[in-house]
Amino acid sequence: MVKLLGAVMTGLSCGYFGFRLNASLKKRIKSLGDIVSSLELLESEIAFSAQKLQKAFINADRNGLFTAAAAGIEEHGVKKAWRNAVREKQKEYCLTAADCEALYMLADNIGKTDADNQIKHIKYVKTAVSGQAAAAQSEYDRFGRVYRNGGVLIGLMIVIILA
Repeated sequence: MVKLLGAVMTGLSCGYFGFRLNASLKKRIKSLGDIVSSLELLESEIAFSAQKLQKAFINADRNGLFTAAAAGIEEHGVKKAWRNAVREKQKEYCLTAADCEALYMLADNIGKTDADNQIKHIKYVKTAVSGQAAAAQSEYDRFGRVYRNGGVLIGLMIVIILA
């Protein structure tokens, strides 16, 4: 009875681990897509309204990242607030180090130059993040099923070996 319970728990835990890896890949794709959408809205906010950057961040937010950055702008400044927000949301959004580096580029010029240069820089960052989203989609296409099915199969293999 205990052996059967151990086998079931082993199989389920390995399967769960595989499904969690698959879900994190999906979440990364969705998060990067939301960030691209927010960058497009931020671009429009800067181009067509004369609001403070903090208000533009709040209006452009689609997933919480820009609101988190807006909350720290007055206290830390734009660059540090943006970097802190990206670091804070990295695990929640399943972002890789390369994703974060692409997002950090926004902090370097936003709020320091005129609207035209800011829009150019936002487009550049949007292109970089879109590239990361395409890479994430490619990774999901290649490894999503492997993680999901592999977790279950590894669990079954361990159960068979131990039985």
